[in-house]
Amino acid sequence: MRPALSILIYTNSWVALCVASLVYGIGSYFRLPHLALFAIWSFTGTVSAYQLHRLFRLRQLKHSVRSNRRLLWMQNTYSFQIIWFIANFLSCVICTLYIPITKVTLLLFGLDGFIVLFYALPIPFIGNGIRNIPFAKNILISISWVLIVFVPFASAKRLDLIPWEIPTLLFIAAFAQIIPFDSRDIPHDRKSLFTIPQLIGTQNAKYVGFFLLVIALVLQMSLLGFHWLLPLTLFCGAIGHLISFKVGYQLRLEFMWDLPLGLMGLWFLVK
Repeated sequence: MRPALSILIYTNSWVALCVASLVYGIGSYFRLPHLALFAIWSFTGTVSAYQLHRLFRLRQLKHSVRSNRRLLWMQNTYSFQIIWFIANFLSCVICTLYIPITKVTLLLFGLDGFIVLFYALPIPFIGNGIRNIPFAKNILISISWVLIVFVPFASAKRLDLIPWEIPTLLFIAAFAQIIPFDSRDIPHDRKSLFTIPQLIGTQNAKYVGFFLLVIALVLQMSLLGFHWLLPLTLFCGAIGHLISFKVGYQLRLEFMWDLPLGLMGLWFLVK
């Protein structure tokens, strides 16, 4: 169980599956074309982006963190990590070549590409990337998730189909999902990031994250109506947000932190 979870979590495949679930599920609800292509594109693109950030970030932490499980795992599988990044990056590029391109699609690619490229990579007057701008970390990641979901709509020239609830619940849910990761990273993050746990403490941050998830699910229910996935998503969200982070249970908790987003995508698919 643990080796499988290590591969799933540490290669960023799990978060990528959750992004792909949202892209495919929401696109299916609105009957958009080419959804298999967009699901593969979003999966490989997400893996590429997260791998790029993690490889760069963990290289920074190498000299300050001696017992980080992710760092040790990635050091022991460094060659595989590089191959996994290259394989997904090339796959994403190939998928992009088959996506119907519009002016809005290019704009979304440009905005998301800017966030991905400069999120962690050094910018001289900022420090280590735009993630170091106060309050920007969670906002940038949440915007990136929304932009990814918008791409199939822009490609089909059907952005008019999107009700206001979709970008709102996606942004709130993604923002909420990041809070437990911020609590995990609080010993290593710069104080200037002003993440939610830094501002109000890790204990209060747990309740804020879960409350935001509840708001997102209420918006989704107002759009889709009740479904049995609602209580399941709430249950998984409660486990992920409200249980205190412990290093020994890191893999299980990281699995639960992202799971609600994957279930939200499934909810759109089965509705």
